[in-house]
Amino acid sequence: MGAVYTNAKYVLCWLGPLSGAEAESTAVLAIDFLRTFNRSPHEHLQKARQHLHSGDDANMTVEDADLLKSWLAVKTLFDVEYFHRAWIIQEVGLAQDARFFWGTQDLWMEWGEVARFCRFLDDNGASVINHLGMKSWVCNHINLVWVTDSSGKPEHSFIEVLHWARVHRSTDPRDFVYALLSHPTAKVDGKLLVEPDYTITTAQAYTQLALRVVETMDTLEILAFVDHHEEPGVLDIPSWVPDWHALNLTAPLRCPTKAANEKSDKSVSILESESGKILRCRGVFVDTLRAISEMIEPSGLIVTTLEKEKQKKIPFLIDHIWRETVIKPEIPLASIGELIVALGLVLTGGYWDTKDSTVGDRQEQQSYDLAALILEYERVRTDRDLDGLFVSLSTEEQELVRSMAIQGSAHQFVQDMTWTSMCRRVFRTAKGHFGLGPRTMKEGDMIVVVQGSKYPLILRRCGLYFRLVGPTLVNGFMNGEASLRCDGGVIFEQNYDII
Repeated sequence: MGAVYTNAKYVLCWLGPLSGAEAESTAVLAIDFLRTFNRSPHEHLQKARQHLHSGDDANMTVEDADLLKSWLAVKTLFDVEYFHRAWIIQEVGLAQDARFFWGTQDLWMEWGEVARFCRFLDDNGASVINHLGMKSWVCNHINLVWVTDSSGKPEHSFIEVLHWARVHRSTDPRDFVYALLSHPTAKVDGKLLVEPDYTITTAQAYTQLALRVVETMDTLEILAFVDHHEEPGVLDIPSWVPDWHALNLTAPLRCPTKAANEKSDKSVSILESESGKILRCRGVFVDTLRAISEMIEPSGLIVTTLEKEKQKKIPFLIDHIWRETVIKPEIPLASIGELIVALGLVLTGGYWDTKDSTVGDRQEQQSYDLAALILEYERVRTDRDLDGLFVSLSTEEQELVRSMAIQGSAHQFVQDMTWTSMCRRVFRTAKGHFGLGPRTMKEGDMIVVVQGSKYPLILRRCGLYFRLVGPTLVNGFMNGEASLRCDGGVIFEQNYDII
């Protein structure tokens, strides 16, 4: 089928019928607004922020109401079932020219128009997406599956491609792998990583893929895409094998630097046991988890009014992180500067916009942006609510935060942190390191840096073995520091058998 879509001059896609005049009116408004937005996206995004994030619903103007109506029409577009099916990823992505028809042949738009809108919003308008509960990000994942660099080479590995596609729906869970085998990254040395085989179970298909990736690609990249739920999954698979069928709540971690070399060494091996497939890898123990925040909700990041702040699952997020990881566990903190720099890294993955912010001017700017977010809380507080991070600071530290905030943007920090921190939790280790990790981690879990994995891993002891909880970001261990300490004799490598 991949060749059919690739060779077709046009691929015509029908989004479904429109039930009545009101539905048609909504469809027309959605397409018109999408095209208008694409002509000057920065201007329209700024208007959306001003109107949608004001928090003043009672005094909404006619202009506000019209703008909201337009955005809600676009929201309806991205709720259409068509965009959520797994097989449309190749249907749209491989097409030379894909055109969407909605209801009638007179109402249509090009895939390029939709793709441009979704990509811009994901990159710049995360707060608007989450404020409206809009599913444009699902559609943008089609973009991410097929995006290429200037030379035409795919930007993402096959494992990343599988992740971007896992939010789509498929009646057969094996197709979360098999439906993407037409992607150029599905081949190594001209041969498919796995062949479609509908005689094996879903658990066998997912485990087979993981084994092939580890054995043929000399990397443990696949471990970064493990995302366990609070309740045990229905598939009987090792903890280090991603369940591509399970509901995914997180975006891939990101960081411009690496905790370890992404190429695994000869110490990585697969063992057979009564416990199933065991992944043996060699790594360095970093620390244990001591304190953990609640899970970060992406819809609760923008600060509007005190009333709306108090309605969030986690009001005053940065204050909450400070209380849970500094005050309650009584783990010493050198200064407010230490907190701001550490949270700036782990909440955003070390990116300001799309640029490295782990050092230099961008790191400084990101600190300014976080300071601006902290002061947004003070803007909406009343005297009865003065119990947060800022008021606990000394006069000198408060002045420092104010001077930083003047040069920062709370909106920019929210954009930078949204996808990385979404549905994850901030933690502090016994030695005081800050990090961002899976929602299922627990106090006492271990942080380990292993060769072949760009990100540190959180492991949980299980008798003689370990279970993978998930990947993590750890301030102070994201740029090869574990290897340097190992070379210096401060810490030592050992084998970890993960079941």
